Amino acid sequence: MKKFLATCSLVLAFLWLAACSSTQPSTKVELSSMPEIEGIVYHGDIPKNPQKVVNFAYSYTGYLLQLGIDVSSYSLDLEKDSPAFGDQLKDAVQLTTADTEAIAAQEPDVILVFAGDDNLETLKEIAPVIEITYGKSDYLEMLTDVGQIFDKEKEAQAWLDQWEDKVASAKSELNGIIDESTTFTVMDFFDKNIYLYGDNFGRGGELVYKALGFAAPAKVQEDIISKDGWFGVSQEALPDYIGDYALVNVNASTQEAAASLKESDIWKNLPAVQAGHVLEVDYNLFYFSDPMSLDLQIEAFVKAIKDAQ
Repeated sequence: MKKFLATCSLVLAFLWLAACSSTQPSTKVELSSMPEIEGIVYHGDIPKNPQKVVNFAYSYTGYLLQLGIDVSSYSLDLEKDSPAFGDQLKDAVQLTTADTEAIAAQEPDVILVFAGDDNLETLKEIAPVIEITYGKSDYLEMLTDVGQIFDKEKEAQAWLDQWEDKVASAKSELNGIIDESTTFTVMDFFDKNIYLYGDNFGRGGELVYKALGFAAPAKVQEDIISKDGWFGVSQEALPDYIGDYALVNVNASTQEAAASLKESDIWKNLPAVQAGHVLEVDYNLFYFSDPMSLDLQIEAFVKAIKDAQ
């Protein structure tokens, strides 16, 4: 009888444990479909809904945040200082790919990094990695790409739809104020040097050339857009590259270089300068070409054009 009761007790205990375990939530991580996308390489199993993302591919921070994917780290001060999304990084930590111990302490679900990073092999030991080659997808395609990876395609398309409407509205506002054939030059400063940009390196290039469809001067098209996408230029060569308007990116760290250029006779004699067609914009806002930045850039650009008339 005792053996019978003991056996019954064991059976009941087993059934109770089985019932309890069947009611426990599954800890299995749902994985991304990891779609095949040019310029993107997956290392490990990428989660579909990561809760902690360590991001070193800083060009895409605003893409992740736009789609509701939280980012727990940043690489550049420009990310933290962004008027578009910097407030969402207030609790994030600044890291480099060499900070392996600090990265591991974050316990990330996934790490994003630019292709060819020197620390890629070490990062792969910490968490699954998405390796991104910059420029393989244009500024709009990249949002779709990120949406596909993290099952956010509806959110991506919703933004693209409203962006199309916003661009159409901006073009309508500018109609009659500025001719469609007007040429623009996009520029900024670094360490007192002057740099010009094409249509795939931020600084407003995607907005001006791709979204709004304005043209670049012939020399910009030939030496920059058709080649590496950016170009260092001397003051003496500027007249060959400045179009009807100049979109000049400036922030606190480059104001001195900008002021020095403005004092030069070369700058003062440029037709765009003499016509008052220099649009000085916030470098911190125009540096990136992500959705969150673009939403504010287009408003700032339209206002700057109107103010220049």
